[in-house]
Amino acid sequence: MSNTIVENIKSIPPVTRFFTIASIFACLIMSTLGTQASFHRLFINYYTIIYDYDTIIRPVLSNANAKYYQIVYAVLEFAAQVYKFGTSLFIPAGINDSTNRIQAIFDIYFFYTFSNHLEGYEGKFKGNFPDYLWYIIICGTLTHIITIIYTVFYTEIFFPHEILLGCVTYTWSRCFKNATINLLGIVPIKAYYLPLGNLFVKLILSGPHAMISTLMGIVVGYLYLCIQSNTLPIYNLFPGAYGTPGPNKKREGSRLGVTHIDQPTRGSTYDFIGDSIYDKGYLKAPEVLYKWLSYPVESSFRSTAFTDFKGNTLNGRATDATVRRASAAQEVASGSSSGYSWFGNNGTSGASFKGKGHRLGG
Repeated sequence: MSNTIVENIKSIPPVTRFFTIASIFACLIMSTLGTQASFHRLFINYYTIIYDYDTIIRPVLSNANAKYYQIVYAVLEFAAQVYKFGTSLFIPAGINDSTNRIQAIFDIYFFYTFSNHLEGYEGKFKGNFPDYLWYIIICGTLTHIITIIYTVFYTEIFFPHEILLGCVTYTWSRCFKNATINLLGIVPIKAYYLPLGNLFVKLILSGPHAMISTLMGIVVGYLYLCIQSNTLPIYNLFPGAYGTPGPNKKREGSRLGVTHIDQPTRGSTYDFIGDSIYDKGYLKAPEVLYKWLSYPVESSFRSTAFTDFKGNTLNGRATDATVRRASAAQEVASGSSSGYSWFGNNGTSGASFKGKGHRLGG
């Protein structure tokens, strides 16, 4: 029995496994050692930065008799608080409220579920450890930046874990947009509309504050897709953003961000949701991260909405042949998909998780 549990834990992709276990330990620490004391040691935002400065740096600087080594020590102690940018990502919302800790459990579970599917071989990153770690680093950094900027103007406490959960959920919904899931286990919707459903649920169950946290996560995920596709925000509103269709191509799709290449090659297109310009491309981690993790550098390829995995310019849109070459290269480098789905095949429209979306490199 114990070996089975250990094997199941080992089978979880590394980043998701570490994040889930760290979140559980953070909850245990805060529950056993006291919320306020442990919260200050693990959490960071604009107000904790100001508090640390006032308690560590200011007393030394205001002391005319302070020694040089005391100033250096105070600066180093203040700089050491940088670890909180990592640990605060593991603290789920609700853990500091003894009457609402069930929310923390649900947040950890949902993060584990969506992150597992994104990082796994059947997901966007196809089991590539450095690339998914780079995704978490970028999104975690953007989460802290947005949170700090917001709290400069508003006296509210936002949990980076909840925002990052919204980001991961948004990224998953863009990757598997044509999958069908049950919102709250009741309402069947396409995964594409899951972020909108989450905003509605958060507003009803937890109020505007939780809805704003989820909205911040969506913004973070959207910014990541802009970096991935090498486009600017609201790029799809610019004239000619998707190139000029050929003379024999009709302008299919009235939805914002849809082009003819986003449509399925056969079968009904009535309920098919195609890729937008932001869904294209694949963001590869820096080579130094690959070397640090001792991971094969050739296991993935960088591509954007305008260049394929070989760096060839696509003039604003990818051809079907380019998409197939990029996808094939990514599959060979990262391993083939097992076809396994966390959500099964019940209620899905066709093979929802078998990689039929037209995305470069993933």
